This record gives sequence, structure tokens and C-alpha cells, in this order.
Amino acid sequence: MPARVAVWRRRLPVLSWLPTYSTSDAISDLVAGITVGLTLIPQVIAYSALAGLGPQYGLYSSLMGGLVYCVMGSTRQLCVGPTALVCLLTFTYTQDTNVDMVVLLTFLSGCIELLCGIFQLGFLVDFVSVPVVSGFTSAAAIIIASSQVKALFGLHFKSDNFVSTWVQFYQHVQSTLLTDLTLGSMCIITLLLLRKIKDIDLPGTGKPSISSHSWMSRCLWFITTGRNALVVLACIALCCYLEENRGITPFTLTARIDAGLPDVSLPPFSTTIQNRTLDWLQMTSHLGSGLAVIPLVSVISNIAIAKAFSNGQTVDATQEIMTLGVCNIFGAFVHSLPVAGSFTRSAVNAASGVRTQMRGVVTSGVVVLALEYITPYFHYIPRTTLAAVVMCAVLFMVEVNLLRPMWATNKRDVVPAMGTFLACLALGVELGLGVGVLVDLCFLLYFNARPDITIHLETIHSATHQDISYWLVLPRGSLLFPAVDYVRQTITAKTLDYPEEGVRARGIVLDCSLITRCDFSAVQGVQALWEDVRNQGLLLILLNADTEVAKSIVTTCNGIRMASSQHQLHDIFLHLGTENNKSSEVDLK
Repeated sequence: MPARVAVWRRRLPVLSWLPTYSTSDAISDLVAGITVGLTLIPQVIAYSALAGLGPQYGLYSSLMGGLVYCVMGSTRQLCVGPTALVCLLTFTYTQDTNVDMVVLLTFLSGCIELLCGIFQLGFLVDFVSVPVVSGFTSAAAIIIASSQVKALFGLHFKSDNFVSTWVQFYQHVQSTLLTDLTLGSMCIITLLLLRKIKDIDLPGTGKPSISSHSWMSRCLWFITTGRNALVVLACIALCCYLEENRGITPFTLTARIDAGLPDVSLPPFSTTIQNRTLDWLQMTSHLGSGLAVIPLVSVISNIAIAKAFSNGQTVDATQEIMTLGVCNIFGAFVHSLPVAGSFTRSAVNAASGVRTQMRGVVTSGVVVLALEYITPYFHYIPRTTLAAVVMCAVLFMVEVNLLRPMWATNKRDVVPAMGTFLACLALGVELGLGVGVLVDLCFLLYFNARPDITIHLETIHSATHQDISYWLVLPRGSLLFPAVDYVRQTITAKTLDYPEEGVRARGIVLDCSLITRCDFSAVQGVQALWEDVRNQGLLLILLNADTEVAKSIVTTCNGIRMASSQHQLHDIFLHLGTENNKSSEVDLK
């Protein structure tokens, strides 16, 4: 295959699977696309409220993700669209503004993600460890659930963060609408019970599955998968009946949704907020750190979900980042919120038997039909029902189950996890993530500056010469500038300042077999160590040094000897013993 064709297939995966697309693939993708669409619609309507926007913007945000991912996506199970976490972050940076600011955030986030993919900067994600991501995700889930408490209780107040939410709730709880609280509680109980259906073992068929031959198993699978849509539809029917036939509206309803598809237009590069006109630079300045945090969180989500469904295959992180960037750039033309991979909808997609990325086209088609024909009925969705949907969706994002294996594997990992978690709750998710990364980097730098060093005394036994002892030093890790002084002081303290009684070592052997890199500061440190050793009348020998490491050190320290094997090392010391014996004989004469 020509190199150019291979590149195009890697960057446009649709060219690989579309030529072999079959009727059975189309049927499977149709089922998966409709199922994901029914799951997606009530979720994204609720998530748009998290971002402080009208319900229609959640639907607008679901149009382009599936279409773009169909062409550029590399993981057939992954679903791109609005997520609770990204919507919460969007609200953090765009509250008290307008939709223009949100759309510009979407466009700029996409541009940044695309550039990161083009310049292959995906490795930066590796600096955010699993404990930090776990703490961040868990805290975000609690913050998101807390933000829905006011809708669940039928309250109206404004809050900026986790702490103020609960302070405001305590101050307004006496204004609770019992009808909203009752309906919301019933929705939560129903959603949790329907979720448990997937764990029921049916006689002869096992757990509910779409691939089962039993109609009962397939029906139960559709019920548990489409539980959000079923609960929302039931509440719409209830509110329609009460308003049309009884003339009452006992619940707080969702704002009316503009029917029809969004206008296609360029992202806004100026806007007016409170009679004040902002240009592009002022809008960008207002978004601030959101232009880094939202792309980072979105990229982490996408790559993590792609790896989860890769079945052990290599995930092209660069392609995933570029695809996410293009999804957001195109989404900005239809007034979209920033989008990312959704684990819940991706799991539903995988369980629905999806075959290819064509599923995204079907899901986008379901959203188009919803915008064109049923948006007037979305007004009858109670706010408390949407709050229940969000709370049940994020409840299981709290990763308590990771604490025990984290503690058992490395207790140190609990510190950045809990630090991130508490900082997110106290300071906000963006600052909390920064605190977690900073704590993790401090640990990383500390342990790189304090490598493990093994030092013990070795003795060469000879039948013809006196036994010769030497210190064998084995540092583990790269010899870089943060570790230089520590390594030198450790070696000096153990071998020169406090030698074992009755033992006269003839030299120090620095085993470099585990040292793969060293910098100029390290070379200077080795030179200082060599001078310390030489002043004591001892030898400093480098054992098993890598070619580049040996070249760097020998260039500066000409007196250091090299040994490439244990046998060569022994020869150096035995030769030294012979010379010393001759010198002693001369001195006696």
C-alpha cells in the first residue's frame, strides 16, 4: 500500500470500513443508533441546563459529533456529544454571559484540540495520572449532583460553587415544592430500579441482552437501556394530561424549546453583554483558563473511553484528539456546546451491537427528527425529572471502588487522589485539577530527585594476591540534575565518611547498568565525587555504562576508569593490587 494511501486511511478511517459495509452492518448500526438517540435526548436536554443554556442547545450539540466521528473516528463504540462534566465546566467559565461566549468556547476548544493532534501533543495527557483523574471525576460528579438539588426540590436560587450551593439550599429549603420533590424522588427510585434490571439472571438466558434469543431478555434490555427516555416520556404524558384535562400545572416545567434546526453560521467573534460590546480578544480573555481546562478534560475522556473499548488494540491518541477538535469546530457552526466522549452512551452503543461508526449518522438523524417534530412537547418535561436523570447518571461516576486497590498498590497515590477531590469541592473543578496535577508532579520530582541507591561491600578473593574490597554502588533511574547532590552525598556518607571497621576498600564502583541518561549537572556531580574519592586515595570505576553516558562522563573526568564486565572490573583491581604490592616492597627496601 502506498504511503500516501496509508496516511489517508489512518486520518480518515471511514475509507477502511466503508468499502466492505454490508446490509447486516447497516441493520446493527440502525438499532444501535436509535437506541443511543433515545438515551441521548433526555440526557442532553438536562445537560444543557448544567451549562446554563436552553434545552435546545443540548440537541444542537448532538448533531455534528456523530457525523464527524463517522468519518474520522477510530473507535466504533465511542459516542461524542455533551457530557455532564464538560457542561459543568462550560458553566464555570461562561456564567453571567450569553450563548455567544459558549459557542466561541466550543470553537476555540476545537482549534486547540486540533492543533494538539497535529503537533502530536497527546503525550501531555500522560502527566495527569489515574489517581488525579479519579479524584477529579468523583468530585465533579458530586458537584454536578449538588447543582441539581435545587431543581429536585423546586427551589430557585443562584450559586457559584459546591459550598455556596449547599449554603443557599439551607437558606431556601423552607420554600420546597412538595410536588416537585415527590415526583423527582419517584423518578430517582424508578431510574435506579430500572438500572438494576440488567443484573437479573433470567432462567435459561442469563442477564438481559440484545443478542439473546429470548424476547423477554431483549425487552428487559431495551427497558433498562432506555430508562431515561421512558421516565421522561411518562412525565411528559402526566404533565400533558394534567394541563390539558385538569387545567393544572403542579410541577416546575422546562422552558419552551425553539423548534427546528439551528441556523448554520460562523462562530461569533464579538458579542454584547449587559449593553457592553466585547471584541474577540475580550471574549477570549474572559474565557481564560477554560481554553486549557476544557480541551484537557475532553481529551482525557475521549482517550480513556477509546482505550476502554479497544479490546487490547492500540489506540491512535493523535487521531482521537484531532477528531474531537474537528467535532467541536464544526459544532460551533450550529451553536453547539463543547463536546467530548460519553462513557454512558458509549457503553449503550457497544451493548447495542454497533458494527461501525455509521451509527453516529443514525443518532444524528434521530436528533434532527426530535428538533423538527417533537420539540413543543419538551416544554412539558418537569425540571425535577431532568434533575433526577442527571443525578442518576453522575451518581456512579464517584469512583469509591478505586480507593482500595489504590491503597493496596501504592498508598502514596491516595494523596493526589484525595487532594484533587477535596480541592475540587473547596476551590472549584478547574483549580482542583491544577492542585492535583501539581501534587502529582511534586511526588514525581521528589522520587526522581531521590532515586533508590543500593550500596554494599564486595570482596575479590585471589589465590596469589591479598583480598581486595570495594564498594559497589547501584543507582536506579536516570542521573539528572535533581538527583546529583543526593546521589553524591549518599555515596560519600556510606563509603567515605563511615567505612566499615576493619575494612579498607580500594575503590568505588558505580554500576551504571540502570542509568540510561545523564545531563551536564550530573556529569559535574560525578566529577566532584571523583575528586572526593581521589583525595581518599581510591579509584572510581564506572561499570556497564551506556555508550552515551560513558562518553559524557569521560569527556570531563579523564581519571575515571571504565569496566564493561565483572571480569574486566576484577582485572583492574587485581592489577592495582599487584602495583601496590610492588610499591610496598620498594618502600621496605
